[in-house]
Amino acid sequence: MVEYAYQWFMPYKKEQPTIVCLHGFTGTSNTFQTLKFSEAYNYLGIDLIGHGKTSVFVHPDHYQMTNVIRELQALLQHLAITSYYVLGYSMGGRVALAWGLTDENVKGIILENASPGLATLPERTTRIDKDNRLAQRLLTEPLGDFIDFWQALPLFDSQKQLSPKIQAKIRQERMSQQPYGLAMSLFMMGTGQQPSYWNQLETTIPLLYITGEWDHKFQEIARKMHIKQSAMHIHTVPNAGHCVHVEQPDMFLQLVENWLKEQLG
Repeated sequence: MVEYAYQWFMPYKKEQPTIVCLHGFTGTSNTFQTLKFSEAYNYLGIDLIGHGKTSVFVHPDHYQMTNVIRELQALLQHLAITSYYVLGYSMGGRVALAWGLTDENVKGIILENASPGLATLPERTTRIDKDNRLAQRLLTEPLGDFIDFWQALPLFDSQKQLSPKIQAKIRQERMSQQPYGLAMSLFMMGTGQQPSYWNQLETTIPLLYITGEWDHKFQEIARKMHIKQSAMHIHTVPNAGHCVHVEQPDMFLQLVENWLKEQLG
């Protein structure tokens, strides 16, 4: 078993709904700490395998998506929580979707700029090769060099508009990681390695998708997902890119909690 590190963002109250929050690649559950959560819900942040304070130096098989989900389920069982919503950003959103589509205890899925995977084998093969090359860089180059490369990707351009203090905090979080953990995440549960969930989107489980105005790639993914699942709610947040919960935290949380209120009646 992998020991998953977690934190409650508000004092836990058994009678309230629980929302499990899953961060993105190179992040930790601390990325959600600055959100001004309502006391009406239990928000549980978990460090995904290879990140933060969760186990890093374990057998690579533990990093496979199906095993990650199995151990996350075991954590919730250990905490005696039998009903919950899952919220995931980017990589964490891929995990949240896979989890929610395979676990009857999940009552709703909240995705922030996340993908159901790649639909075709050629796409997956190309992406596996790309992720494997990135993983090799993590194992052979200084971590700082990789983080410089990673945060310079066009996907994160909008984060350059954040205050120097917030940008420094994001970099510090990225630099706190172990290269092995990041590499195994890419090798074993990168977008190419995960199963495609496109054909499973015709589900009755409630779905909310939040994207940023400047993240055109994931707006298109959300549009295509909506064709498969017309009941999915999509919201595009102005003046935000890939990481909406950091770039526009108040709007992000308002959308999440308004949607939760609708689901809970």
